[in-house]
Amino acid sequence: MLVKERFYSFLLKKNITIILITIIFIGYFGSLKAIEKISIINNFNSSETLKFDFTQKSFDKNERGTCFLKRPYFLRCLYKDENQKELIINNRVLVIYHKRYKKIYRYPVSQSFFTDILNKEKFSELISSGENLPNKNFIEIKYFNKNKGEITLFFNKKNYNLNGWRLVDINNNITLLKIENLIKNSNIKKSFFLIPEENQ
Repeated sequence: MLVKERFYSFLLKKNITIILITIIFIGYFGSLKAIEKISIINNFNSSETLKFDFTQKSFDKNERGTCFLKRPYFLRCLYKDENQKELIINNRVLVIYHKRYKKIYRYPVSQSFFTDILNKEKFSELISSGENLPNKNFIEIKYFNKNKGEITLFFNKKNYNLNGWRLVDINNNITLLKIENLIKNSNIKKSFFLIPEENQ
C-alpha cells in the first residue's frame, strides 16, 4: 500500500512539473509574441510616409510597380504595365486609374484593408488582435474581418519592417504582394495623391 501511495505521489509530482513547464513555455512564447507585436506597431507607426517597390500576384497575373503611402489617408501605386494603371486612395476615395485611356474606376474604400494599414489606430488594432502564425523566415500575423475578408501580413524578424501581405477577399480571390526597397519618411506632398480627371 505504501509503495502504491509513493508511486501515485511520484506521478502527481511529475505531472505537476510537466504542467508547470508547459505553462512557463506558453507564457514565455506568449510574451515573445506580444513583444513582437508591440515592436511591429511601434516600428510601422513611427513612419509617416513609405515608398516601396512591389510584386503582386492576383487572378494568375503578375504585376510590378511602386507604391507611395502617406498617413493617414493617402496611397498611390504606379503599375508598370501597358495601361499605366494606378491605384489611388485620397481620403475616403479609392480609384483604379488607367492613365493611357484616362479612365477611372471607383471602389468603396470601406471594403479595403488599405484603410487599416494607413490609419495608425486601426493598424495597431489589426496587429494586436491578429493571430500569430508559426513561420521560421518572418513574422506572420493573420487578421479576419467579415466585411473585408482575411489579410495575412508578413514582417521582417530583425527590423520588423513590412515585407508584404496575402489577401483573401470576401469572394475568395487571393492577392499576394511582396515588398522590396522600403524607404521610410521621405517627403511626399499631398498633391501627389490627387485623383486625375476622367475623359468625358
